[in-house]
Amino acid sequence: MNIAISESSLFQLTQNLDRPLSSISIGAETLITHVSSIVDLLIEKQIQATVWVKLPQTKSWIDQIQKLQREGNAKSIYLCGSKKNYSPRSFLDNSTEKTPIIPFQFDKNLSLQRESFLIVSSPGFCSLLLAQWQKGRIKMESSGKRLQQPYLETVSSFDSEIIARVLSEISDKISSDSEYIPQKDFLASSNLVTQNKLMAELLLKQVSHSQRLQVSLESLSKTSYVPEKTTTVLGLQEDFLNNLVQELRSPITHMKTALSLLESKQIKGEQRQRYLEMVSNQCDRQNSLVSGLLELLQLDTPTEAEYLHLDDIVPGIVSTYQPLAEEKEIQLGYTIPKGIPPIACPRSWFRQIIINLLNNSLQFTPPDGRVFVQASAKNDNECIEILVNDTGVGIPTSELNKIFHGFYSTKPTSKEKATGAGLGLTLVQQLILRCDGSISVSSQVGKGTTFKIVMPAVPMELI
Repeated sequence: MNIAISESSLFQLTQNLDRPLSSISIGAETLITHVSSIVDLLIEKQIQATVWVKLPQTKSWIDQIQKLQREGNAKSIYLCGSKKNYSPRSFLDNSTEKTPIIPFQFDKNLSLQRESFLIVSSPGFCSLLLAQWQKGRIKMESSGKRLQQPYLETVSSFDSEIIARVLSEISDKISSDSEYIPQKDFLASSNLVTQNKLMAELLLKQVSHSQRLQVSLESLSKTSYVPEKTTTVLGLQEDFLNNLVQELRSPITHMKTALSLLESKQIKGEQRQRYLEMVSNQCDRQNSLVSGLLELLQLDTPTEAEYLHLDDIVPGIVSTYQPLAEEKEIQLGYTIPKGIPPIACPRSWFRQIIINLLNNSLQFTPPDGRVFVQASAKNDNECIEILVNDTGVGIPTSELNKIFHGFYSTKPTSKEKATGAGLGLTLVQQLILRCDGSISVSSQVGKGTTFKIVMPAVPMELI
């Protein structure tokens, strides 16, 4: 469990009880499934309850509150907001025929900021669902090291005494700027017989939600089945090792041939110089190959995850390549909106990702071309999309599915000879996958290429 709390919090309260509530580590998708189950139960049974809510301010979570307000029969819904986003009425209907939404906020407390909850209090049923965001951590998998994204340490309870203590703690921590809240709404009461029946129905709803999710996943796996291949210690496919052997053998063969020809006394002048250049080029290629393999091996070196603000890190990387772009007569720029949510990724990994993609674009873009990096928040700030596009030579459609497999290469636009081993995009893909992200590519021959990276955004509660 990755919990470090310096200030009192609701989660800490549940752990300081005589019999602490057991917690589990779950993802945001699982939490919203549980929230949805409780909301569905309240609507189906038209339970007149007082509801306390503090959830991430993104659309998928707000939809649940809107649904309860629109279809449920709750007495009142108390919605916790932050000073930055303290306007629940802006997205909820507070007309007289709807359940009233009463906004409130806590005094400044970083631990409370990291928590989400849904509390239901009524004479016949009460429940507590409480989660605290935890920072991601590095974990080892059979296919290699992976950065676990921020997760939630979660507890739940149907014990009215525990819920009453949590509501009392909420009462103590509400900011004086909040609207007046009747003291009776901080109380929890429950009828045990009714509670047990409703608990059983809630459990069935959660099972039903999980079953629907499982069916969706099975359907997806059937439509996108790919035969499994043996993986190596690097988490790379067996084909990678076969290609590696060929790549190592080729430069050595060329060098041995050139050296044997140089031994001939009949080879002179320009011909000798040409063979010397062949040896030099193959040595450079061999060096690039070894360097690329070392970078792949370093993926299993412990690295600390960081919360990266793209408007802080991308400009510095792009400015490093401005002189090279000017020399090649290529326009290089970026657009990163201010205030875009950060991503969870080791700084050295992210630098490597952008550097390799910029190198690739600059190498294959002709003079008077353009290379651009841009980022934007998608899905209501739940993920960040990063685009690296160029107006280069492009990649044939038939080749697009090969570029991440390792050792893929094409001819550069200039007269320079390419000495790269074709491992740059393989490394980029491995780094992104280890951060629970994805990368895709679209391209048109003669018009350019766009690489699209999608990475989870760090929840606002952790910023």
